Amino acid sequence: MLKRLLLAALLLVSALPVLAQQGGGAYVEYIELQPPFITNYGGPGPLKYLKAEVSIKVTSREAEAKVKLHQPNIRNNLVFLLSRQNDDSVNSAAGREQIRRQALEAVREILVEEYGQQGYEMVGDLLFTSFVVQS
Repeated sequence: MLKRLLLAALLLVSALPVLAQQGGGAYVEYIELQPPFITNYGGPGPLKYLKAEVSIKVTSREAEAKVKLHQPNIRNNLVFLLSRQNDDSVNSAAGREQIRRQALEAVREILVEEYGQQGYEMVGDLLFTSFVVQS
């Protein structure tokens, strides 16, 4: 009887990683968009540059594959978003947070266009792992 209990416990413990991959646990993966974004911003006048490194948090392996598939479209939209910024938005913490939220929504919009409402839930967050401005 003890052997059966030990065997059952061993089987249960060995099955936990498989159960976690099947939805029993939360899946998290960060996709680093490479190369970093480098763009000018601020409109007419002296050139000002912005460099941002971006990571996207996805919630499933399927979402990871779909974000990678649409990476060219995502990069395009983020370049245009970053290039539309002004000094006030890039030089303050509140402004950078607003840009981050706009970038997250831009990524989600692309996925919703492609996959419907489930595309919104594919992306958990967007992070700037580096944000450098040269005025």
